[in-house]
Amino acid sequence: MPEPNWDEIYSLARRAEETTAEGKMDHDTWRGLLQKAVVASNGRPDLTSFLARYAKSEWTRELREEERGRETPAA
Repeated sequence: MPEPNWDEIYSLARRAEETTAEGKMDHDTWRGLLQKAVVASNGRPDLTSFLARYAKSEWTRELREEERGRETPAA
């Protein structure tokens, strides 16, 4: 498994903090940061969990529902 891009992960964390402090964090911004974090982490969800603190509960609920919808039952 390729190594995570730690510089990008740290940059995304700073951007999330700054955006929230400015009162500009919205659903689309959060999802964009999350998508970038998934790429930077090389698909390791444990390295994207830092973004959860910046999300509203309905955003994380929506994400969980999407993930459940992508799961396929074992054949």
